Amino acid sequence: MDNPFARFGVEHLSATSMNQFRADPALGILYLVYNIREQGSPAMHRGSAVDETIGALLSDEDSMNQSSACDLATRTYDALISKTDEVYAQHAIAKERDVVIACMQRCYPIMSDWDKPLSYQQPINLSLQDIEVPVIGYIDLRYPGEVRELKTSGKRRRSIIDDHAFQVSTYAMAIRQESGAWPSAVLDYICPTGMESFQLQNGNKWVKKVVDTANSIRWLLAAASTEAELCQLIQPDFSKPLWRYRPNSRAAAKSLFEC
Repeated sequence: MDNPFARFGVEHLSATSMNQFRADPALGILYLVYNIREQGSPAMHRGSAVDETIGALLSDEDSMNQSSACDLATRTYDALISKTDEVYAQHAIAKERDVVIACMQRCYPIMSDWDKPLSYQQPINLSLQDIEVPVIGYIDLRYPGEVRELKTSGKRRRSIIDDHAFQVSTYAMAIRQESGAWPSAVLDYICPTGMESFQLQNGNKWVKKVVDTANSIRWLLAAASTEAELCQLIQPDFSKPLWRYRPNSRAAAKSLFEC
């Protein structure tokens, strides 16, 4: 059988690449085929710092108090900022550093009582029927019968964001494939004013979205023999707000597609 993924050098899918395709097929192709990436941001490093600190908090055999947890989170954040080649505004760095501290102060009293997870950042490798490449990812926290994804935000969340529902669905599907049993999937949203946890509902709907998205990507790749042909099959929709925050992708789209 022809493998359209191999033809375009696509070795795997992920929730990130599939969500980009769902948002706009042109954006997904730029990510998957052309490896276009955007610059990071202090907010991205804030999320990583809180995530890593929670992983250490829950995995550490010795108890970590709130002060040391906040200290670890800020040191991790500062290290991530210092290691990047990108240049950020100092006020943006300081703002997100304050958010790191506030998030840890809010989540520590809740999460310090949680059990140690089976794993932190467990890799997944999900196989889908008639899709020649795996869907990969990393589960933030895996517990018996449960997968949890940690998200930080500058503001409080009232429900699960669709992209996040899609993401945790790939994790649940991978555990189902591995163990034979469906886990519950939970999103933990941590913000400076509190922490909210939501269990994914309508799991079958999201499983279908994952399968349909993978098949849509395959169908599009299979319809073209070359990158030039592929670019003729899709048209970016620049009216969508998502393009405003992706300057690298926008520039590449204007160059590659017939805009």
